[in-house]
Amino acid sequence: MKKILLAFALLIMNLSSAFAAEDSGNMATAVLYTSPVYGYTIPCPKKPNIIPASALYEGAKGEVLIFENEEYFIKHAWVIRVDAFKDEDVPDFNELTGETGAEYLKKMKKNYDDVGLAPIADDNVAFFGVTAKEIEIDSNGDGKPDTIAQTDQQTMEVFFRTKKGGRYHIQLIDNPVLRAESMRDCRLAVTLFKD
Repeated sequence: MKKILLAFALLIMNLSSAFAAEDSGNMATAVLYTSPVYGYTIPCPKKPNIIPASALYEGAKGEVLIFENEEYFIKHAWVIRVDAFKDEDVPDFNELTGETGAEYLKKMKKNYDDVGLAPIADDNVAFFGVTAKEIEIDSNGDGKPDTIAQTDQQTMEVFFRTKKGGRYHIQLIDNPVLRAESMRDCRLAVTLFKD
């Protein structure tokens, strides 16, 4: 009888592990990357190739973790910018209340199709947004939107602070289409990010 119970328990454990691996997408076999330049650690869906963030964005401080590319075309990557924003330019998401949080998200909705504030650790909240395919812009400088800029590509962007005072912006590049699995992997990685 003990052997039957033991075999049943092992079967349940194996099934649970299989479902957990399936739910975690590519992160089931995560590879830890520690930046030799900036010192942060983040789990990745596979071993990344690294280029400086300034290679994509002039003057940007950080790295691009490339998971898939075709020659110079990046298909799947995370751009991790360090010292990504000034404290006075971005509110402390941990201090936003229901009303002030709703106001901030409404303001950010101008540039994003989907926005949200979500916890990434105990007592730490991040801003998540999926960039808009259409953005109203002011082309003549009068302060009023007068034209619409369009793009076929969207990115997911995350802004957060760490307990050590770091200010990070992580951008998920996923071409040609932003996939739910890639967004889930990036979100999970952000919750496990250490600086």
